[in-house]
Amino acid sequence: MTIGCAIITYNEEHIIEKALRSVAFCDEIVVVDSGSSDNTVNIAKKYSSKVYHKDWEGYGKQKNFAISKLSTDWVLSIDADEVVTQELANEIQNTLKETTQDAFLINRQLVFMGKPLRFGGVYPDYNLRLFKRYMRFEESDVHEKIKQKGKKLKNKILHYSYDNLSDYIDKFNKYTSLIAKVHHSKSKRVSVFFPFFRMQYEFFKRFFLQLAFLDGYRGSTYALLSSFYAFVKYAKLIELNKK
Repeated sequence: MTIGCAIITYNEEHIIEKALRSVAFCDEIVVVDSGSSDNTVNIAKKYSSKVYHKDWEGYGKQKNFAISKLSTDWVLSIDADEVVTQELANEIQNTLKETTQDAFLINRQLVFMGKPLRFGGVYPDYNLRLFKRYMRFEESDVHEKIKQKGKKLKNKILHYSYDNLSDYIDKFNKYTSLIAKVHHSKSKRVSVFFPFFRMQYEFFKRFFLQLAFLDGYRGSTYALLSSFYAFVKYAKLIELNKK
């Protein structure tokens, strides 16, 4: 039983070393970079002899390319801003010694403004991240997934998605545009009132029903930003549909 970790990167020098250290228990690590202009590649080469360049073709295709470069029995797929806890690393190794499963779901906890969030609908967040090497991601531009059932593991990955509010806003603009383009490509249409309705609904759901306020200032801020995220992605869709 061997485990390989597949990671895709682009300008991740601020976090990639932490991610790579957390998967040092893996037998192989493959890093696929899409043209970083910072020190990401040099850092990755300290931890892996399998560092490749591939021009960006979308999240699904990049991850599948990384998987194709592994020779292990199992694949652990993490993002460059994710850190495998020591408890999860131990659980993975112990579980795979005697499992009959082909895939496992791993819980991911968002760290926002330095604090792991527990409420507001962001946690728990199970994703299929540990699987036999024959499996592949859907080749979508965003929200790529592997369509396979899996058993839940107990321990978690920490997701350091945003360094600060400025970083959130940068990614906010990128991802709302990507999602709007995906919806547009599928001919999805919404009324001009829908973004306003969706924003209010999203805030009410996260803040009141999912108790985001229990995470204090950080959780409340994330709930507010997430509701505006919902507004913007649909507003961008309306903009695309008018062209």
